[in-house]
Amino acid sequence: MATDLNSENDMRDLAGGALVVFVGKLARVSRGAFLLVITLLCGEGVQGLYSMAWAVSSTLNKVARFGLLRGIVVYLTEARAESGADRRGEHAALGAGLWIAIIASATVVLGTYLTADRIAAFYHKPIADALRIMAWTAPFIALSWVFTSATRALRIMRYEVYVRSVTGPLILLIGGVIIGLAGFGLVAIAYVQLFMAVGNLGLAIFFFRRHFSLRASFHAMSQATPWRAMARFNLPVTLADLVYALLTSLDVLMLARFVDEAVVGLYVLARRLASIVLKAPQAFDAIFSSVVSELSTQQRHAELADRFVTVSRWILTMNLPIAVCLLLVGDSILQLYGSSKLGQSADLELALQVLFMLAVGMMLQSVFAVVEPLLAMSGKPGLNFLNNILWLGVNAALNLWLIERYGAVGAAIGAAIAMLLVSLLRIIEVYAFRGIFPFRRAQLKPLAAGIGAALPTWLLRDAIDDPQWRALLSCGVFLLTYVGLLLLLRLEAEDRVLLLRMWRSVRRRLSRTG
Repeated sequence: MATDLNSENDMRDLAGGALVVFVGKLARVSRGAFLLVITLLCGEGVQGLYSMAWAVSSTLNKVARFGLLRGIVVYLTEARAESGADRRGEHAALGAGLWIAIIASATVVLGTYLTADRIAAFYHKPIADALRIMAWTAPFIALSWVFTSATRALRIMRYEVYVRSVTGPLILLIGGVIIGLAGFGLVAIAYVQLFMAVGNLGLAIFFFRRHFSLRASFHAMSQATPWRAMARFNLPVTLADLVYALLTSLDVLMLARFVDEAVVGLYVLARRLASIVLKAPQAFDAIFSSVVSELSTQQRHAELADRFVTVSRWILTMNLPIAVCLLLVGDSILQLYGSSKLGQSADLELALQVLFMLAVGMMLQSVFAVVEPLLAMSGKPGLNFLNNILWLGVNAALNLWLIERYGAVGAAIGAAIAMLLVSLLRIIEVYAFRGIFPFRRAQLKPLAAGIGAALPTWLLRDAIDDPQWRALLSCGVFLLTYVGLLLLLRLEAEDRVLLLRMWRSVRRRLSRTG
C-alpha cells in the first residue's frame, strides 16, 4: 500500500513539475524573439557576433555554476532526510554551495578578462569587449543556481520557470528592442545580457526566502560546511556540463572560424527553432533529478526503473507532434523571421536543410536525455562526462571534415550524427549499469500513432497550394489524428495521470480568464 502511494505521489510530482517547467521552456522560446529583434534592428552581422560571444560566455558559465544544480539537490535532500526539524544541515549545504559559486565564478571572470583579446584574435572577430562585459554574468548566474536548486530539492519547479523562462527572456526582449531602436551595437547588447543575469538573481533570492533563511545560509559559510564533499561530487558533473555546453555551442564556435558572422546568424536562427524539440526532456530533468535522488537514497530500484521508462515514453509522446509540426511549418516560420538573408531562396533553402537535420538529431537525443540525470543522481556522474567527451570528439571531427565542404549544412549533419551515436551509447549504459531496458510495448503506442497520423497529413499537404494554409491545416490534421490514435490504442495508467494534469491546468487557466 505504501509503495502504491509513493508511486502515485511520484507520478503526480513528475507530471505536475514537468508540465510547469515545460510551459516555461516553451515560453523561453521567446529568446528567439530577442534574436529576431536584434537581427532586424541591428543586423545579421551584429546578431552573429553576439551569438559567438554568448556561446563562449555561456560555456564558461558552466564552470561558474560548478555542478550546483545537481549538488545542491543531492546534499539538501540528504540533509532534510537526516536532520528533520533541525535546519542547520540544510543551511550548511547551502553555505557550501555559496562558497563554491563565489570561487568558481570569480575564476571565470578573471580568466575571461585575461583571454578575451586572444579569443577575439582567434576568430578574427571584434568580440573582446562583449566578452569582458558578459563575463560579469558568471557570479549572478552561479548564485541564482544555488537558490533555484534549493527550491528544486523541495520539488517546487515553478520558481525556476519564473526566473529563467519568463523573467530572463522578457528582460532580453525589452532590452533588445530599446538597444535596437536606439541604434546601439554589440557592446550594448552585452550589457542587456548582464542586466538579465542581475534580474534573475534578484528574483531567485525572492523565491528562495519563502522557504529558506538567506541570512542563515550566508552565516553557515563561516562555519563547517560540506563544501569539499560537495565539490568532489560536483566536479564530474561540472566537467560533464562543460563538455555538454561545448557540444551545444560547438557548431557556432566552429562555424565562426570558417564562415562570416551573417551565416552564423542564419544558422543560429534555424538552430533556435529546432531546439524546441529539446524542451520536453529539459522540462523533466529538474523534477526527475529530485525523484531519482530520493529513490536512489531509499534503494527503491524497481520503482526507479518504472519512473525512467514512463518519463521516456512521455517525452516521446510529447515530442513526436512537436517535431513533425516543426518540419511542416518550418519554411513559413523561417520566412516570418523576415531577415534579408532569408528573403533569398538559396538562403531559405539552406536554413531549411539546417532545421531538418537538427530537428531529427535533437528528436533522437531527447528521448534518452533523462539517462543523464539518472546516472548523475544515482552515483555515476562520471559516465556522463565520458559520454560527453566522446560526443564532443566525434562532433568536432565531423565538423572539421564537413564544415569546410558543406558550410552550415555540414555543421548540422555533424551534430545530428553525433546525437544519434550518443543516444545509442546511452541505451547500452542504462541497461548495463542500471539493468533498465528502456523499450517496452507501451513505447510503441506513440510511434504507431505518429506513423498513422503522418499519412493523411502528407496527403493533405500535397493537395494545398497556399503555404500558410498548408502549414496550418497539416499541423491540425496531424495533431487531431495523433491524439485520436493514442486514445484508440488506450493510454497507460501513468499517461492518464499526465493528461489529467494537463487538463486540470487548462481548466484552471480558462476559469481565471473567464
